[in-house]
Amino acid sequence: DPINNRKQHLTDSHRIEVIKNHRQWEKTTLDEKHNPFYKTISTTVKPRVKQQSDKLLIGLKPITLREMNSRKDHVYTGCVLSVTIIEETLSWIPSIHLVVEDENFDCERMLIYGISKEEGEYLISKLYTVGKKIHIINPYLRIGANDMKPSIRVDDISSIVMQSKSEWILNMCRYCCEADASKFCGKCKQANYCSKECQTMDWKLYNHKLICKS
Repeated sequence: DPINNRKQHLTDSHRIEVIKNHRQWEKTTLDEKHNPFYKTISTTVKPRVKQQSDKLLIGLKPITLREMNSRKDHVYTGCVLSVTIIEETLSWIPSIHLVVEDENFDCERMLIYGISKEEGEYLISKLYTVGKKIHIINPYLRIGANDMKPSIRVDDISSIVMQSKSEWILNMCRYCCEADASKFCGKCKQANYCSKECQTMDWKLYNHKLICKS
């Protein structure tokens, strides 16, 4: 049952950790931007594995997050990871931070590096937003140099292919990720919800207050 399967994943400990950590990152980034002494400093750690980029999806083997070794740096050459963006970002420096979910409702953080100032604002406000679906060619599972936690890292933006608009999840609920959520957070007016229950759970489990901008 897909519905019950999704509900079970919503309270998965890894999912909760990934989303809460992402939102804490977003809050910290926003607080720093509001600091009058804030300076934009772009730093990054070079990847330990070189990621190649194919131009076509034809012939690539579909792969899911659970098929990737979360304890080992590895580029899955010849594969394509198809995901939905369930958490977006406010900044592209030093990288675009997202949280993505695959067809099994498993989720992981995703980091996109090498974004220029000219394209950064467009990408985070128009393209890489909640509900958009993307293909990642030759996905690179990277173990963080500092926190030793896994993420999907992209160093070549051409390895990201947007899925058809007809596949996007419009007005996605920020808790259960279902489409056509017609209710909004009363404070920020930006987060969609299916119901009062979803809104309550988003605050309780995923700490929506971290990114709630009233």
